[in-house]
Amino acid sequence: MNRVAFTGQSIFCADVEKSARFYEQVLGFLRQSVDDGDISLAVSVGGSAAAGEATATATVKILLHHSDDPRSVDVGTFETDDVDALVDQVRAAGCEISIEPADAPWGVREAGFRDPDGNALYVTGPLR
Repeated sequence: MNRVAFTGQSIFCADVEKSARFYEQVLGFLRQSVDDGDISLAVSVGGSAAAGEATATATVKILLHHSDDPRSVDVGTFETDDVDALVDQVRAAGCEISIEPADAPWGVREAGFRDPDGNALYVTGPLR
């Protein structure tokens, strides 16, 4: 059987540079390259913030690609040390909070929000 590994995700955006600024300045993604108007960002994969593990073991790429008619997608779930602080940053950036921060019965704090193009992102972190 062939081995399959996840390497990244494409996100279609009305304004690639505006979306890149959001992912870089609000979420802390790192710009890797710009190629023909597309922007490639990297985000850490690995250590669990909720479990107190701070070490990332790898990165995946997020490719921001221009579209005149971007379709919203679920980008995924990310971990952070402080869900409430991140939600405050997202709100200050003018983005919609779709799920206010709340403690989940399975032992994490969760929230959801949308990026500038309406793509859904979710965050989890340690309980307050």
